[in-house]
Amino acid sequence: MNKKYIVWMLLLLASRAAFGQAAGTPRTITPTAAAPTITILGVPTGAMLQSQGTGNASINLGPVSYFKGTSVPGEARRKNQGSFVISTRFALRVDCPGNSSSQVNLAALRLDASASHSIAIDGIALGPAAQMLAPSMPCGSSGEHRLDVEIPVSTPAGPIGSTLAFTATLKR
Repeated sequence: MNKKYIVWMLLLLASRAAFGQAAGTPRTITPTAAAPTITILGVPTGAMLQSQGTGNASINLGPVSYFKGTSVPGEARRKNQGSFVISTRFALRVDCPGNSSSQVNLAALRLDASASHSIAIDGIALGPAAQMLAPSMPCGSSGEHRLDVEIPVSTPAGPIGSTLAFTATLKR
């Protein structure tokens, strides 16, 4: 049996405010404090990044199969018992207007609830709660990351996709 899947990852950029504020003391923002911006970048060793406009990007991992492997340059496949993992690389750049010497916390979360496949960045499993990718990253810097999508062989053939969000919070 040769099941084929087409895998899409929609990578969203979001500020902390996009996910609401915690209850309690209201947070005041001074006019000079600009929110950090995150840019998703392709890397030579990764799959091609497709831009969807400001604040969005997607990676089309193309048709993949447990038996036939991957079809897109910049991908790697690993077979496990009962599943296979498709991996690629990408980069995230964080800019902080007006705060070029500041540090940020960089986190990621999964916005969908699909149980058909799991997603990890740099070995950190993503779910509906934000997971820290970099506890201290200098503004104006970028870092390369590995995206792993694990697909159980029991998943029905056909397209699968997920939406991820990245947040950068200034360290105070």
